[in-house]
Order: sequence, then C-alpha cells, then structure tokens
Amino acid sequence: MARLSLDGLVINFSSQIKKLFWAYYGLIMRNKSSIFRFDDVEVREREFTLIKAGKVLTVEPKAFRALLFLLHNPQRVISKEELLNSVWGDVAVSDGSLTRCIWLLRRLLEDDVNEPRYIATVATVGYKFVCPVEASEDTQGGDGNEPADISTEAASGTPPAKAPDERSRRFRARWLVAAAVLAVGIVSIIWNLSRPLPPPRITRYTKITHDGRDKWPVGTDGSRLYLYQSSPETLAQVGITGGKIVPISLSAPELGMGLADVSPDGTSFLIEKYVEGKASSLWNVRILGGSVRRLGDGWNSVFTPDGKSVTYTTEKGDLYIVRSDGTETHKLASVGGIPGDLAWAPDGSVLRFFRDGKLWEISSSGSGLHQLLAGWHAPNGQCCGHWGAPNGLCCGHWTPDGKFFLFLSGDPASWGYQIWALDERRGPFRRPPAEPVQLTTGPIGWGAPIPGKDGKTIFAEGIVDHGELSRFDAQTRQFQPFLGGISAYELTFSKDGHSVAYVSFPGDVLWKANRDGSSPMQLTDRPIEVFMPRWSPDRTQILFSDVSSGSEMCIVSALGGVPRKLLPEGNGVQSDPDWSPDGHKIVFGSEFGGHDPEGVIRIFDLDTRQITILPGSVGMTDPRWSPDGRSIAASSSDLSTMNIFDVGTQRWSALPQNFGVILFPEWSSDSQFIYFLRLGDTRGLYRIRVKGGEAEKIVDLNKWPFTGGWVRWWTGLDPTDAPLLLRDSGSSDIYALTLEEK
Repeated sequence: MARLSLDGLVINFSSQIKKLFWAYYGLIMRNKSSIFRFDDVEVREREFTLIKAGKVLTVEPKAFRALLFLLHNPQRVISKEELLNSVWGDVAVSDGSLTRCIWLLRRLLEDDVNEPRYIATVATVGYKFVCPVEASEDTQGGDGNEPADISTEAASGTPPAKAPDERSRRFRARWLVAAAVLAVGIVSIIWNLSRPLPPPRITRYTKITHDGRDKWPVGTDGSRLYLYQSSPETLAQVGITGGKIVPISLSAPELGMGLADVSPDGTSFLIEKYVEGKASSLWNVRILGGSVRRLGDGWNSVFTPDGKSVTYTTEKGDLYIVRSDGTETHKLASVGGIPGDLAWAPDGSVLRFFRDGKLWEISSSGSGLHQLLAGWHAPNGQCCGHWGAPNGLCCGHWTPDGKFFLFLSGDPASWGYQIWALDERRGPFRRPPAEPVQLTTGPIGWGAPIPGKDGKTIFAEGIVDHGELSRFDAQTRQFQPFLGGISAYELTFSKDGHSVAYVSFPGDVLWKANRDGSSPMQLTDRPIEVFMPRWSPDRTQILFSDVSSGSEMCIVSALGGVPRKLLPEGNGVQSDPDWSPDGHKIVFGSEFGGHDPEGVIRIFDLDTRQITILPGSVGMTDPRWSPDGRSIAASSSDLSTMNIFDVGTQRWSALPQNFGVILFPEWSSDSQFIYFLRLGDTRGLYRIRVKGGEAEKIVDLNKWPFTGGWVRWWTGLDPTDAPLLLRDSGSSDIYALTLEEK
C-alpha cells in the first residue's frame, strides 16, 4: 500500500506554495514592493530573492518574511510579539519558531550573534536590524493602480520577459487569489491532520477488590476478570465491576496454578507447569468442559490474537508458535536471551517482548527484529514483574483497538512501578510520538496492567507498600511491634546501644534516632538508595552501599551533611561494607559480575588508603566482621555455605553444613554465633555456633509476610541479639482505571 509522507508532501508543495503565497502577498501590497540593499546583499521583495555577493540564496518563506519586516523597519527595536504576528498571523506558535528563523537568517548572512553586523538581539524584547539599509521601489509590476505582475518566472526569481496586458493581468490576479486561498486551505487541512493528538490520561480509579491480599489480573473475557492469588496460591475470578472473588478449580489440579494467559474469547486458560531445573510444560485448558491439551515445553507463553495458536520462548532465546490443539509447532525466530512478556499487536502483524529490560519488536514472519524506545530514558529506569527481576521495562499489552501499548516502568524502592502508554495512533500525515506517556503516579504502585475489552479500561494491581518493624520475644515466642512498628528495616545500632540508624520503606532513605526511636533525623535523600548501613565504632559516621549507583561505598556524618563516596570511580561493585571493631578498616565484597567475576572479599585501610584482597576469598560474598575483631564471616557465592576467616592465622574454615540459601548473616554480640535467614522448604531464622555444630532454628518463618526493598527479605539483631523482621502491612487490590483519549 502506498504511503504519503508529510515531509515529502511539504517538500513537493513548498515551491508552489511559496509562489502562490508571494503572489497573494504582491496583490495585497499592490505595486509597493521594494528592493533593499546593504553591504553586499540585495533583497528583492517581489521576487522573493536574497542575493549575497552576486549569488542567489535559498530562503525559507517564514525566515524571508521576518527579514522583510526587519528591513521595512531598520534601526527600530521590533518586539517578538510584533514579529510573530507579522510572520505567522493568527497561527499560535512558540518563540522557538521565531528564534529558528532568526538563526537561519544569521547563517545565510554570515552574521555573528555576539558581534552582529545585521540582526541584533535585544534581550527580553526582540530584535533590531542595525545595518544601514538602502531601499528603492520596485516598479516592474505596473502603473501602481493594478496588481503586480507576479508571473511564474517572477515568483521563481526570474524577471518577466515583458509585461502582460491589463486583461491578462486581471485574469491572472483572480486565478492567483483563488489558488492562494486553495493552497492555504490545503495547508490548513494537512496541518490539522498532522498535528499531535492530546495524550491519553487516566480520569478515574475504581477499586474492584477489597481484601488487600496479593493478587494480579491475568486476563478477561469482557465480563469477568481472571486473577492469580499468591497467598494461598489460587486461581480466581471477579466481575469487572467488582464483587466477590470466587476461586477456580482446574479440572487437572496436578498442573498447578501457573496461569500464563487467557484466550481472547475467554474460553481457555494457558497454564505453565513449573518443574525445578526444567522448562515449564505448557497446557491449554478449557475453562468450561475441562479438556486439557499439552502444547510443549517453554516459558512466557501467550495466545495469538485469534486464539488459534500459542507463542512461547525457550532458554536458548528462541520464539516458537504452536497450534492451540498442540499441532504444527514451528520456530518463529531466534532473538537471544530469554524474551519475556510477549504481546501480539491486535492485528497479529508484530510481536513485542521485553529482554534485558528493553522493549523489542519482530514481525509475524520472524523478520525485522529491532529495539523500540532505544533513545528513551525512563525517569526511574527500573521495572520487574512478579518474579523479581529488576531491569528496565516490562508487562506490555496492547489495547484491543491497537491505539496504545501499555507497560510498566518504575522504582520498587520508591513508589513502585507506574503505568506508561506508547501512543500508536497514526494517520495519513500523523506520526505517533517517539516517547511514551506516563499514565499513573505514586503513592500507589502498579502491576500487571491488562486492557479491558472496551479499550477504555485498564485492570491493574494497585500496591501500597508498607511494613511493620517487629522484634522476636524469646519468652513469648512471638513477634511484637518494635519502635512503634515503623515501616523501616536494615537497622544498625551504635556500639554503646544508645542510637539506632535505619532505612525507611519504601524509599530506602537513611535515618538515625535515639534507641527508642525518638528524635529521628533524615541523613540521605533520593536518588541515593541506602543498603545495609553500619554505624562506625566511634558513633560519628554511618557507612552504607548506594545501590542506585551500582553499589558503591558511601559514608555520612551522624550529625548530617552530604554523603561522600569512599573510593574513586573504577573500583567496581562494593557490596555489604562493614567496619573493623577498631574503626580503621572496612571489609567489603565485590560481587560476581563486577571486576572480579567470581566475587572476592577486600579490605580498605582508612589510614593508608590501600585496598587488599583477603587471601583465599575468591567466590565469596557478604562479609561480616565479628565484634571481637578476630574473625570475618563470608558466604559462598551461591549463598549455600558459611566460611570463617581467622584474622590472626589468615586461614579460612568452612562450617560443615549446606544451608540451602543463606541471607543477611549477623554476628551475635559475643561473637560466638552467626544468625541468618534461611530460605527453601525449611524457611526460618537460624543461628549456628562459629566453632561448629548443628544450626538451631529460632523461629519458623514459612508463613511470615516478608517485605522491604526489591528483594523483599531482611533480618537483623538488636543489641540484645533479639531478631528483627519487617512484616508486610501493605495492601494489594485490583483497580479498574478509566483511560481517556481526545
């Protein structure tokens, strides 16, 4: 299908419009056209010609008209408003259009804005033509009572061979007036068809669930919204206008609850059954009737727009398409990585997906792979789906009419993820905007935006992050609110126990206060994201990692002030810094993926400013210096084992147990035990004696509602070695957002 380019149209029409416009201008001015001369420049008003040093220069119509107005008013300060009205009339344009015209004229005339010979800028007012101008009347047009002779040759800059007779001039004048009006009308129509449309916006937020439990929408059939609930893990449905949430029982419960998509007609579920260490098996399950068909093995599956096929990915970065009945599997393309959040355009012409936090597009034939929004930088630049991978953009869906592409981007440490829209509205002369529009803002974070069938509704999970700081009471075996149950975590106490520093949630801002939480004082601001602060032994400073900058060690005075980096640029990732008990050294890890791919523990000497590698620490992370200064604990890079470094003998020993996954190890105040959070089937808070022995479970945490930061895990100790946790006290409900366009 042939396409008409607006740019091409303007180029093709420009010469004709220029002739017609200046013909019309000549009719209005009658025979009062002038020839202006200054320096080696001659400007012929009637002929729309600028000659410099004998050479005819090409001038844009708007710029030429601005020059004429200045030449008609030499040595007079012309206001910007006066120039704008003269050149553009009633058409509303910004000062930038005028600035561009002046810039073009200066470039043609070889004028210097700092030392102007011709056009001087009068600050905050306008412009002034400062060069002496000689003006003479151009008498080639006639006797002064009839319209000027603007022939095709004259309009193009070539003088007419001879003046036409009066009847010919009158006929031509009428024709030119009609043509000029027609041209203006055409330009006006093109302008209206090409001008940007108002951006979409959210005009209403309607809460359709009210239980506060973690859940997110997966699809809709137009009357019901299908949900996935994580605690307990269930599939459910609710009316699109609200009502009771009703659990859904699959006819094949052995498939689990991995709801990936709902067919466009709302009759089938696409289920991904996860098997540890293997690709998920894909199943097409009829909602009514219960028939089940196995489609293959893969991830990130989604129905095609007609519902007749399913697209999925493999661990090798391949895209496959299979019929919904499990037949006719074929490879679409190899795109590398593991593409996620697949989304077909409503017409099935292109497929979009996210890879490494970036948006990509490929045609339905498997060709034309390219990145979208390559030059766009989101204000926060992070996103993650429910599986906790923080990078870039995610969760894309088209509205059913194809006008908007919705996705998430945001900052989990601040107000969560926000909904953005990429405007896909096109026309014969209209190109869609190059950058997306942000539809939502905090304090609610959003997840899993699903367009409704009407194209005017977006169903999304609305998340309000909040936590309650809790302390474990060994006598009652219960957690109780601590420091008034503030929403904070990663606590660190001063050596004398009189002060506490903590990180607020959400926000990851560093605060300090008295031990009872009184007299709080903010020590950092966004965009700094504080991770694992540590109070210096002398109580004067607080050490932390700034994860917003890729994890760099920073230090801030306990009295307030500007945080500063400890190491210059180029020192790689600096994670989990901790003080030596004497305050003269800092131990920290360089995470795998930084300068030391396998991970290594380093020591920074504050007195000599020297950095050394802890012997034998390759493949280790999360260093912690014991309070007595004799040992340094570090986890293996896979977080499964704990290693102890004897500072005196400079030797490592490994605690014999494999703990599964160890998080947030902490020394007891007497340096005899290491407390840690253990994940997996035996999730809980444990401690183990450094000299060996079995790990002791302090409290079971299988049902504990964790929250805090994008990793959602944390545990610490108070000065009495009582464990601290952050309880999730936020809420998650489904909202219907009304999308309005004009």
